[in-house]
Amino acid sequence: MVSLMVVPLAANPPVQAATTTGPVPIPGNIFLTPTGTPVLPTIPNLGTVPVSPPASSVYTINQVQSGLVVSDPLNNETKTQQQLQANQKYWVYGGDASARNAPFDFFKDVLGFHIGVQSADGQWAGLYAESPNTNAMLFHSVITTPVSALPVLPVPQWYENGMYVQTLVTSQSSVNYVTCTSATSQWGTIWGVVSVTGNANQATVFHTLYTDGSANQPLTRDCTIITNGNNYLKVYLDGVKVYENSTLNLQMPMPFNTYLEPQSTYQGQLLNGTFTDYYATTDETVKVTNNPILAAKVDLVDPTGKVIASSQVSSGTATFTIGQYHMPLSAYIKIYDSNGIQLASTPSPANLFGGDVYSVSQPLGL
Repeated sequence: MVSLMVVPLAANPPVQAATTTGPVPIPGNIFLTPTGTPVLPTIPNLGTVPVSPPASSVYTINQVQSGLVVSDPLNNETKTQQQLQANQKYWVYGGDASARNAPFDFFKDVLGFHIGVQSADGQWAGLYAESPNTNAMLFHSVITTPVSALPVLPVPQWYENGMYVQTLVTSQSSVNYVTCTSATSQWGTIWGVVSVTGNANQATVFHTLYTDGSANQPLTRDCTIITNGNNYLKVYLDGVKVYENSTLNLQMPMPFNTYLEPQSTYQGQLLNGTFTDYYATTDETVKVTNNPILAAKVDLVDPTGKVIASSQVSSGTATFTIGQYHMPLSAYIKIYDSNGIQLASTPSPANLFGGDVYSVSQPLGL
């Protein structure tokens, strides 16, 4: 059983957006203080099957639509801040750290994309990498926060480091976003999911949707956010679904921007948040369409023969949810009849992304 302890909620004025259109910081006292025990993932056992295709098959399985929007490992080059600024491609850089005279830095190496900031005056300062506008619905990155706790000080200070999905900010739009983020203070590091709404100038409402209150939090978490910006949000941490709701009022019309951003009130040290393995896809489902009449189910099978997911065929289509897995998910697509006889298979594992659609090609007359 997990024991949770809540830090008393103080009266907080609305958080101003300052000179940046990026996500505003989350007041640290809306998070839980870490305590208790962690929740471990549970992986269903769907059995194993032979990976070889059927001896003879008249069907072939081909990809007809890709769901991948962008993939950036973030650790495939070594570049300084100056080099990254001089050659801004996918990511552009901003934040209010410069306007607040707060020290900052960002660079890439084999360990990932490092973004660092240090408060100059005990007020929030942030620095971000921002993606182009996108209509993607699934966003993933591996997030590492640099320290497990901050020093005990007369006035508690906070360091946050997360991935934010925010509606495109214009002069008429609001500063609305959802985030998967760490929050580090003198009480330790915790991880949470938060939805924020406001107006064009400030964030006014912070909805804490999930916090991990276990003690001794890991400093690196694998985060996947899936949202339509309207009513639906699902979040996976380390492959475990920690939040899902389809009745929200997110007020985040597409297109979105992704932000990788640390924000800090801590003056004692420049702290680097590190990010790797970023990708965005159109959805979290994979579909196999145009299945033969005798097809009853379709399995996704990893290269060792383990069945990762199984779907019944309905109106010729099988649908799989793969948001909990790292993408690309390497798996054979195998089609079976109601007696378990394999009708068709991809000849080798396919590299699956959410939003992919595969179709079964059938000879005329079948």
